[in-house]
Amino acid sequence: MNDLRRLCDSFDMLIELIEMSIQAEEKSMGEVARSASARGISRRGFVGASAAAALLLASGCAPENKLKKTEETEEQRFRLDAELDEAVSGEWKAVPCWHSCGGKCLLKAYVVDGVVTRVKTDDVYDDSLETFQNRACPRGRSQRMTIFGADRLKYPMKRKNWQPGGGENVNGELRGVDEWERISWDEAIELTAKEMRRIYDTHGGRSVLFANYGRTQAHSKLLAAMGGYTNFTFTDSYGSNFLYTGEMGGNFGHSEAAYSTNDRLDLLNAEVISFQGGNPGWASGGTPLYNFYRAKQSGAEFIYIGPEYNVTASTLEAKWIPIRPATDTAFLLGVAHEMLRLDQEQGDVVDWDFIGKYTVGFTMDSLPEDASVEECFYGYVMGEYDGTPKTAEWASEICGAPAEDIAWYAEKIGKTHAATMIFSYAPSRCNGAESFPQMMMTIGSMGGHMGKPGHACGPQYHFWASNDGPALITPGSMRDMDLPKVLESIGGFDTSGEAGASYLGGSAIPNRVDDVILTSFMWSAVVDGKYTYFGNVVDRSKGLSLIEEPEEREIDIRMIWSDMCNFITTRQNTNLGIEAYRKVDFAVSTSYVFTPAAQFSDIVFPCTTPWEGPGYDEKYPMLFSQQNRESFIIPHWAVAPLYEAKSERDIQYLLLEALGFEADLFYPASEEQRHFDRIVNTTVLDEDGKTWVPLVTITQEDLDEVGLEGKVQEGKIGYKELMEAGVYHVPRKEGDNYGFIAFKDFVDDPEANPRPYTKSGKIELYCQEKLNILNRLGFSKEPQKPYVDYHKPKYGYEETFEDWDNKVKGAYPLQVFNGHYLRRSHTSFDAVGCMREAYKNPVFMNADDAAERGLQDGDWVRIFNQNGEVLRQVSALETMMPGVVNLPHGSWPEIDPDLGISVNGGTNFLTDSTVGDSCVQGYNTVLVEIEKYEKQDILPDEARPVVVPKGIEE
Repeated sequence: MNDLRRLCDSFDMLIELIEMSIQAEEKSMGEVARSASARGISRRGFVGASAAAALLLASGCAPENKLKKTEETEEQRFRLDAELDEAVSGEWKAVPCWHSCGGKCLLKAYVVDGVVTRVKTDDVYDDSLETFQNRACPRGRSQRMTIFGADRLKYPMKRKNWQPGGGENVNGELRGVDEWERISWDEAIELTAKEMRRIYDTHGGRSVLFANYGRTQAHSKLLAAMGGYTNFTFTDSYGSNFLYTGEMGGNFGHSEAAYSTNDRLDLLNAEVISFQGGNPGWASGGTPLYNFYRAKQSGAEFIYIGPEYNVTASTLEAKWIPIRPATDTAFLLGVAHEMLRLDQEQGDVVDWDFIGKYTVGFTMDSLPEDASVEECFYGYVMGEYDGTPKTAEWASEICGAPAEDIAWYAEKIGKTHAATMIFSYAPSRCNGAESFPQMMMTIGSMGGHMGKPGHACGPQYHFWASNDGPALITPGSMRDMDLPKVLESIGGFDTSGEAGASYLGGSAIPNRVDDVILTSFMWSAVVDGKYTYFGNVVDRSKGLSLIEEPEEREIDIRMIWSDMCNFITTRQNTNLGIEAYRKVDFAVSTSYVFTPAAQFSDIVFPCTTPWEGPGYDEKYPMLFSQQNRESFIIPHWAVAPLYEAKSERDIQYLLLEALGFEADLFYPASEEQRHFDRIVNTTVLDEDGKTWVPLVTITQEDLDEVGLEGKVQEGKIGYKELMEAGVYHVPRKEGDNYGFIAFKDFVDDPEANPRPYTKSGKIELYCQEKLNILNRLGFSKEPQKPYVDYHKPKYGYEETFEDWDNKVKGAYPLQVFNGHYLRRSHTSFDAVGCMREAYKNPVFMNADDAAERGLQDGDWVRIFNQNGEVLRQVSALETMMPGVVNLPHGSWPEIDPDLGISVNGGTNFLTDSTVGDSCVQGYNTVLVEIEKYEKQDILPDEARPVVVPKGIEE
């Protein structure tokens, strides 16, 4: 089997593979469901049988129907298509795919007697260029197995050897290994409220670490009302685009990421489309790959630049230019030198008119007025300051791309080609990536690839991938708490220091604690009791100069509150994270499955999923804010809450009451009413491209039927029709009024439309503010520059050598990057049996590197470095660069008690707390060695039972 087949080189093949697995599972579970329905078995009983079947599937066994056979069930002939079975009465319901992968797809659940028996995807519209179908990937299609899975949390739980009060009651060393006790909701609320009151009264709000996305998520109201919480700040997703933000340089960053390249119809105008990093076929497995494939059908030539020839590249038949992790800046410096050389030899490669009119700092005669360094990008590339011209040969030694490929690419993105250059944020999640965003701006400016049809240069990520531009549908506002009245009820305090806005305009209680810890130092702050304060590097409410003067602070964290986020898995240094959890007095978690964060907590509240209720604004606000540009997917619920699970809102309400607050002030409207508000207040851009009109038609009959407040209005689609379809798609066609070309206004008239965040109003290829921020941070021992320069990254390619000059390899010769994998969305779905079966959990490495170590496909290997070690099974590929390893991101820590090693290959056991010079969490700069693990009788994860709480009797 060749390497492209191992990688499943077409997306259709991937879908077919997972569907076969799901259908097999559905057949078994469908029989259980129909037997239950035929014999009057309760929904609760069916869920138990479903969980048992899921557990057996996860262990590699065929599920066995434990229900007693009767004469009736023996004679029954079951059909896989439940909705076509006349003996079964069911209903299709549109349900959310709520995980943060970026696909933003439509799911529909077939509900029979309160149980979801089947899942399908978008079949509402004809699949066309005008209205594509929002088809779900394998992850979304398997989501039923998350909700009805064997590891579903059913009841409130307390860790057996923990008691409130701190000190000897904590037994923190047992977190992660202790047994659990089932407790009542009353007891769970009482214990949590009592311990929270003690910690806040004794240690204050600074002692509470909120391991979540702050004010935008559930329980921020509760913690803010109690007195605040220690927050964290991060650059996890966007890397160096957060600190040297693109806005600061005049181009793309975080808040403008959706406006950095052109929309999907303009992809059809591109002659050349290049990807730098990324793999949307796996990472955002919905419509992005479809949109790119349309461009290929229109004649676009694809180029892929990265360390592996992945599914996206192979599906689009892209030319592969291999480069090593964290060497993107070096590669592009070589490209820039080649563009200048080719332009001097043949002309028409560098767009000097664009550089002169729209940028500053490329040459000495265009330095900005605030320049403090008498240097420019051109001089650096030509070697005027360090004696080293950044030639293709210079770049090739570092990045690994052949010099001739560098020269070829330089010609391909010259000014005469309609080139769309797309980069993912993966190259920005590296130590040494400080200049990468500015480097992309520089290359795009050299080719003049902005503001014109077919020309673009910028990031594509998450739900923006393949279709940039402002959303054509805006979710509506919802009735909210009276913030002044709430503040008065909790004693009132000065709110001038922090804005009170949450996702989509909802109110949030400002945080009275100003402590903000960079996530790289979050665990060390807990363990060591101190950290360096830099300010909130992602808080746009304070402008773009985000970094405050560093301040050393002491801190005493006594409590960790975790919900939605699985930081012990996703943040650097899992080993230290475990130590941090074991140190505090109290750890509490809300979850619907037994995540690692829940495993290391003391009290765990079982919460509902979005399939079980409307409480999206508390835990899943992104369901409304993260939509495909042209589609509004209506999240709705399908079944009643399972077991004893409660919504995040209900949990917070109960705790507010128990702690003496007027909970009704925090929640003046029901969840159903707020959900209805979101839908009926949604607006859509009319065909003229200027006027916003209501999306939904609401009649008095609709209002009477739902029993909620609203107003009669005329819109594009009826309420019942929209709820049944689950999606509204704005029809598109070439030449319509919805098209988007990034930076067109600026290019058409730069004086009337200056870049909003730069002092010059232009694209700053010399950016003084970049230099100021990097100097203020003070992480680098080398002098920083206001233009693009190359710094050898910590744990980068050069550090794989003990002796660089003589090319003698060191103890850890392999570079690791953490790719997104179709099996998981970040950490979600990792415990789903059918996903484990369809997509193994390997480490991908070059075939020659594997052979050199005596490894074959399927061998268990030990992956290790100075920070830790993990086990995975190897997959040897010729489509991976030599010396490079892909350790797919998101695998849960699963420490074998006998071996003392994570047998599920948790990636952050191999990272430490190092940050790049711009506060970047360098997940894609890790060095390791790999060797065969001699104890080869380890069960693969699809054959191991899912992790469930020990001691809970079913």
